[in-house]
Amino acid sequence: MNHIKQMFELQMKLNNATNGEIWTEGATKEGRPISWLRCIYMEAAEAIDSFNWKHWKDIESENDIDNAKVELVDIWHFLMSEAIHYGDASFAEIYNDMVPERDIDPEKMVEIFEKIVAISASANVDKSQNSLYQLFALFFQALGNMAMDVPELYKRYLVKNQLNTFRQDHGYKDGSYVKMWGAVEDNVVAFNIMEESPELTPEQLYTQLEEAYAQL
Repeated sequence: MNHIKQMFELQMKLNNATNGEIWTEGATKEGRPISWLRCIYMEAAEAIDSFNWKHWKDIESENDIDNAKVELVDIWHFLMSEAIHYGDASFAEIYNDMVPERDIDPEKMVEIFEKIVAISASANVDKSQNSLYQLFALFFQALGNMAMDVPELYKRYLVKNQLNTFRQDHGYKDGSYVKMWGAVEDNVVAFNIMEESPELTPEQLYTQLEEAYAQL
């Protein structure tokens, strides 16, 4: 199975478990409306703040490339969800063999994220617009300009997907979940597990998260 197809299947499974299978109709099982497009542009705006664009503050600070990658993966969660909700996801597989740029271009990244904000916000206001093709093209353009390929996206997505699943299974919604695992947050532990064993399956990663959580 290619990486793109597997990520779509994992996202469908997570959304079903979190929101109930009714989520594809635009609402959670509790009846709360879902706006994946709003999620996309909010994450894209946060991604912009990973870059040193402010002319009045911290002008010598470094761009936070790693955080921009985190935000990019979050956008991917919501972009896949919007595609599944809209009923058109298969075209995304054309990007499975994409080749990234060699160098990261911060100015280009900010420009791409701004376009993602503009298009997703506009489509969220005007429900008649189908922005999926534009957003997918921009997303993979962003991926390439972050020097990321699909295997790296898959690895990062897998960590976040299984951690989100784990959180939901262990009291995230009712507030009983413990996010600090010792001196670091759970996401740091999850990424460290994957870095040490990059070939882990989703099920194996989940099992290791359970083992780590049981030791708290």
